Amino acid sequence: MSAGEDLYSSIKNNVERARALAVTLGEIVGKVVRGIPSRVSSDEMSVFVLIPPDVYYKHKSLGRVGTLLGVVDIKTLNFILLRAVGYERADAASVLYSDTSLVNTAETYEDEPGGLMTNVLVKCEMLTKYDVFSGGPAEAADVVIEPQSPAILPRGEVIEKALDLNRGLWRLGYLDSTNDVRVSASFEDLNYHTLIVGTTGTGKTSFIKNLIATAFLLDDKSKITVLDTTGDYYHIFLPPDFSSPAVKESLKTFTSLVGRINGFKVDIVLPVTRAWLRNYADGKGDVISITTAYFNNFVKPIIDYLDKRGVKLYASVEMNTIRVSSSEWTAEARILPFHFKFGAIKGVIHKLNPYFSEQASHFLKILVRKRRDEIRSFQDIIDILESDVAEQLKIHKSTKENIIRGLYLLANTGLFNVRAARIPLSEILRTNRRIVIFDLYNSNLDDFAQKILIYYVLDKIFAFREALLKAGSLSDRAIIIVDEAHKFFPSSKGSEEDTNYVRRVAGKIAYMMRLGRRRRLGFVFATHNPNDLSDIIIQLANNKFLFRIKAEIAESFGLSKAEALTLSREANGVAYYLSPWLRESKIKIRVPIPPPIGHYDLSRE
Repeated sequence: MSAGEDLYSSIKNNVERARALAVTLGEIVGKVVRGIPSRVSSDEMSVFVLIPPDVYYKHKSLGRVGTLLGVVDIKTLNFILLRAVGYERADAASVLYSDTSLVNTAETYEDEPGGLMTNVLVKCEMLTKYDVFSGGPAEAADVVIEPQSPAILPRGEVIEKALDLNRGLWRLGYLDSTNDVRVSASFEDLNYHTLIVGTTGTGKTSFIKNLIATAFLLDDKSKITVLDTTGDYYHIFLPPDFSSPAVKESLKTFTSLVGRINGFKVDIVLPVTRAWLRNYADGKGDVISITTAYFNNFVKPIIDYLDKRGVKLYASVEMNTIRVSSSEWTAEARILPFHFKFGAIKGVIHKLNPYFSEQASHFLKILVRKRRDEIRSFQDIIDILESDVAEQLKIHKSTKENIIRGLYLLANTGLFNVRAARIPLSEILRTNRRIVIFDLYNSNLDDFAQKILIYYVLDKIFAFREALLKAGSLSDRAIIIVDEAHKFFPSSKGSEEDTNYVRRVAGKIAYMMRLGRRRRLGFVFATHNPNDLSDIIIQLANNKFLFRIKAEIAESFGLSKAEALTLSREANGVAYYLSPWLRESKIKIRVPIPPPIGHYDLSRE
C-alpha cells in the first residue's frame, strides 16, 4: 500500500471515529464547511459550519447569535466548543441568480416555500477544546479545525466541562443559550464581594433571595446578614405564593438546580424608637408587645393575602418568636429589639455619625475622654461645647458647629435610651441563626438614622470577625447583603457635609472589602443606579451580575455594544455574569424568578 493510500485510510478511519464520538457528545447538526477555510492566526480563530435546512428548522436555538455548538476535529479527535457569531441564510433564488438585477426581475409575490430549503452557513469562534479520551481539563482552542469535521449541539454536561461552569455549590442558574447547562460558582467567591446591577423589577432581589436559599440549603458555613432598607427581605421566612403559576414553575427550576426548601429560621433585628412604640405597640416596650405588634402590622397582612389566594398558614406568636407552618412550609422568626444606650456608646460617639468632619470627630473624642464622668446625654456635650471649653481646646467655629449639628441629628433619631426591651448587638452577632435581617424598613427610620445604623453595624461586624480571626476561631463565612447600596455608599458629590460622609464611608468600606477576604467577610451590593455608587465598590467587587440596564451602563462594565444593546432589551431574570474565574470573563445566564422564599409587595395589590 502506498503512502497516499495509507494516509487516505487513516483519514477515513478518523472521519468515522469523529462521527461516532460526536454522537456520544450531542446531536449532529452539520459539519465544517468544505468551501471556506478554517482560520487560526493571531487575529482570528474562526470556522464555518454548514447546517441542512431540516435541522435548522428543528432547533429554535439555531439562528441565534451566541448559540453554543461543538465539533469533533477529524485530525485530533478533540472536542472543540464553538460560539455562533454570525449566520448566512439565503433563498434558493439567490443561488440560481448571482446577478442582483436578475434576482429582482425573477422575484414574485407568491410564496415559494421550496426556496427556503437551503443550507445555513454559521460563522463560529473557537472557545475551548479538550481531549475526550484522556479526560483532562479544557484548554484554549488554538488549533485549525479540519473541514468536514462533524458539528453538534453539545449536551449540557459537555458544555459545562468545556467552559468549567460548575465550580462549586453556589448554583446561579442556567446558561441563557441552552435549557440544561447549569452555571455555578464557589461560595468562596463571595469572599471577593459581589455587585448586582439592574433596573427595578429585572430580578436583582429574586437573585439575592435565591442566594440566601441556596446558601441555607448547601453551605452550612455561611452566615447571612441582610440590611433591609427596602422592605423586600423581612418576610423571607414566609413561604412563596404557592397559588401562583409563575411561582410553581420557578420552584420546579430552583428545585432542579439546587433542591427543595421547606422553610428556615431567621432572626429579625428591629431597631425601635419611642415613635415606633407609640405608633405600633401602644407605647409598650416589653418584648411580647413588640413582637405582637410586629406580627400584626407587618406579617399578618401577608398571611391574610395568602389565605385569600388559597394558601393556608397556621401562625402563632410566643414571647419574641413568630412561627408559621403548613403542609409545605415550617419556619420561624425571632424578633430582637435593638436601640442604643447612651452610656454604652458614649466612648464611640465621635465615629458614630459619619457626617462628622475629621476635625470634629477628633475633638469630640478628646472632649468625651476628658469629661466622661460629666457626660450622660447629648445635651451635656452640647452644654460643655457652648461653654469656654471650645476655646480652651482651640476648636474652630465651623468644627464646633459641625459637632453640635451632628449631635442634634443623633439625638433626633429616637434610637437612644428607649424604654424598651433590648438585645445587645454583641449578643446578636453571636447568634447561631444563619440568617439575620436588620429590618430598617419597618422601623420607620429616616435616611440619616438608617445610615447611622448601617455604619455602626458594619463596624461591629468587622470588629467581631477580627476578634474571631485573632482567636483562631474563624470557621464560618459572613455574607453581608446591602440593597439600594448607592444610598449608603454614594459617589462623591453634594455639600461639604456630604463630602465628609462620602470620604469617611468610602474609606471604611474600602478597608472592610480589602481586609474582609482574610476574615471570610464578603459583601453583596445591589443597585439600580451604579453611576451614583462609590467607585470603590465597583472596583473591589470581583463578581458582577448585570441584569437589564441602560446600554451605556452595561458597556461601562465591559460588555460590547451589541451585548449591551441586547441586554437593555432582555427579559427579567436574564443577566451577564462577570468574574475573573470564568474562562471567558463573562457569560449570560438565566436565574429562577420569582424566588423559592417569601417575595411580596402588598402595595401593588
